[in-house]
Amino acid sequence: MATQLQTPGAIGPEAVTTRVESACAWLAARRRAAWEAYTALPMPDRTNEDYRRTDVSALRPDEFVADPGETGHGAGLLATLREMRERIAPEAAFVAATRNGVRACEGTDPLLAQGVLVSSLEEAAERDEEAVRRALAHVPVDGSKFTSLWNALWRGGVFVHVPAGIEARVPVIAAYSAAGEQAAVFPATVVVLEANASLTLVELQVSPAAQGTMLSDSVTVLHLGEGARLDYCLLQRWSAATWHLATHRAVLERDSRLRFFAATFGSRLQKAYWDALLEGPGADATLTGVCFGGGDQHLDHQSLQAHMAPSTHSDLLLKVAVRDRAQSVYGGLISVDRVAQKTDGYVQNRNLMLSRGAKASGIPMLEIQANDVRCSHGVTAGHIDDDQRFYAHSRGIEPEAADRMIVRGFMQDALDRCPHEGFAEFVGGVLDEVVAGHSAAGVEAEAPA
Repeated sequence: MATQLQTPGAIGPEAVTTRVESACAWLAARRRAAWEAYTALPMPDRTNEDYRRTDVSALRPDEFVADPGETGHGAGLLATLREMRERIAPEAAFVAATRNGVRACEGTDPLLAQGVLVSSLEEAAERDEEAVRRALAHVPVDGSKFTSLWNALWRGGVFVHVPAGIEARVPVIAAYSAAGEQAAVFPATVVVLEANASLTLVELQVSPAAQGTMLSDSVTVLHLGEGARLDYCLLQRWSAATWHLATHRAVLERDSRLRFFAATFGSRLQKAYWDALLEGPGADATLTGVCFGGGDQHLDHQSLQAHMAPSTHSDLLLKVAVRDRAQSVYGGLISVDRVAQKTDGYVQNRNLMLSRGAKASGIPMLEIQANDVRCSHGVTAGHIDDDQRFYAHSRGIEPEAADRMIVRGFMQDALDRCPHEGFAEFVGGVLDEVVAGHSAAGVEAEAPA
C-alpha cells in the first residue's frame, strides 16, 4: 500500500514532535497526551448536540500547515496589528504572534515595574510553571477534538500574570494574525490575576481579507483570583475563507468581576464557546457580544454561565445582524448548582436580519438545581422594519445611511456595555463600514514582500 506523503509543516506527528522537542518536560508530556487524545477523538458531527446546527464535516485539519517556515507575510501582518493597537489603545503593552511564534513584545516596562509578567506562553511555562499549570488545568488535554489539537500544537502564545493587589497601569493587547494558503494558527492567551488584582486585556484575531482557506483553533483562559477585576475585549476578524474554532473560558473565584466584550465579524464558519465558571461566592460576570455576518458566513456562538457557588451573578447579551445568505446560531445555558443559592442569571440574544436570505436563531436554556434563584432568558429575531426604512427615506436619508443608522441603533446598547472606550469606538467604526457594504471578514493588510 502506498504511503501518503505529508505536506511539510502540516498538522501531524512531525509538528507535535517539533513542539515537544522545544518544550519543558511537563509541557512536552502534556502535548504528547493531547495529541494522543486528538487522534482518538472523532470529528464532531450532527449527532453531537453542540454541532447539531453547525456542520464541520468538510473540515480536514491534516490538510492545513502549522509550521510554514520563513514566509514573506510577517512584516505586513505585524504592521497591521500595530496600526490597530494605535487606534484602540496606543499606550497599551503589545504582544503580537503569527504562526512562527511571538513577533513583538513592546511597551511592557510600566507593567514590569509593577511586577506584572507579560511574555510568550512558552517562556512562562518554564519561568512561571505553577501559574501556567493552574490556568491550563481548565482546558483538559482530552476535553474535545479541537481543544486537544490546540493543546498539542499551540505555539508562542501570550501570558499575563498580575500579582496580588496590583492594578495594571496600562492595558495589554494580545494580537494574532496569519496568512498563507492552508495556514493553521493556534492563538493561545492565558491570563492569571491573583487576589485583588486588576487588568484590561484586548485580544485581536485577524487575517488579510484576501486570504485563502485557513484554520484557526483558539483558546483563551482567564483565571480571576479572589476579588480580582478583569476587563476583556475580543475582536474576531478572520478572512471569509477561515474555519474558526474557539474556546474562551473564564474562571472566577470569590468576589471577582469579569466584564467580557466580544466583536465577531470574520470567518466562513465559526464555532465559539464563551464559558464563565463562577466558582466563588459573590463572583460577577457580564458578557456582551456584537456580531455582523454577510455572504455565506455561518456564525455559531455557544455560552455557558455556570453558577457553582452562592450569591453569584451573570448577565449575557448577544446582538447579531446578518445579511445576504449568512446564518447565525446561538445556544446559551445558565447552569445553577444545588449549592448556588441566591444566583442571579440572565441571558438574551437579539437578532436582526437585513436580507430575506439571512437566518438567525437562538436557543437559551436553564438548568437549575437550587431553589432560591432568579434566572431568565429571552430571544428575538426579525427583519428591519420597512416602516423605519420608509420613514428615513421620506426624510431624504439614503438607503445605505438609513440601514447604517438602524443597525447602529440596534447594536448601541451592547456597545455601551464595552468596558474599553477605544475598543468600543473601533468596533463601532467597523460596524459602520460593513453596513455600508464593506466585507465584514478580514482586514486590509500589506502584501508580502
